[in-house]
Amino acid sequence: MKAPGLDYGTQASDPGDIHLSHDKLKEFHPDLYETQKIMGLFNGLTREQKSWQAHFSEQLLFGDSRAAVVLSTSPLLVAAYTDELDCSVVLRFPAELVERYSLETGDHLLTVNAYEEGTSIVGDLSEGPETTGQYCNLSPLIAEFLSDDYGRIEYRKSTIDAAEWDRAERMGREYLERNGGNVRDGSPRSAEIPLK
Repeated sequence: MKAPGLDYGTQASDPGDIHLSHDKLKEFHPDLYETQKIMGLFNGLTREQKSWQAHFSEQLLFGDSRAAVVLSTSPLLVAAYTDELDCSVVLRFPAELVERYSLETGDHLLTVNAYEEGTSIVGDLSEGPETTGQYCNLSPLIAEFLSDDYGRIEYRKSTIDAAEWDRAERMGREYLERNGGNVRDGSPRSAEIPLK
């Protein structure tokens, strides 16, 4: 799968300004860091591997940072909100992250979103009344799981108002109900893939 291109022609109102941890990305996608052997010699990383790494790095720096809420810890489900579509998408993550980050239901996390332009919204999302109508899908990254910039993450979360946290959780539960409890894989390369 080729790394998607991000459109930076429009500036995010609340850019993440968060730096990627390659160690954390490697835990999700070790294949992005496996050096290639050609004729018995290590040849470094491929252009595609470097492209994916750059994509995630740029998204965390320049993407749209919004509220994300832990809906469940068993399994680990996180609702990632977008004000652009005025909805949440629910992502599933490995169980070991619950203990590593001492997560509890209702905890606040930070999503950094990139968007796909289009007017026909993907099947697992449902736009809310405050949608901008510009995008058809989002690609969410949960900042805590991909960065060590905890100071910046906590600062950004402190600027998000209570209404957005409530909206993120409520719309996440609506997503679960609408999709029969099915959710997206939260790993960075899969989080943008719709259920239908």
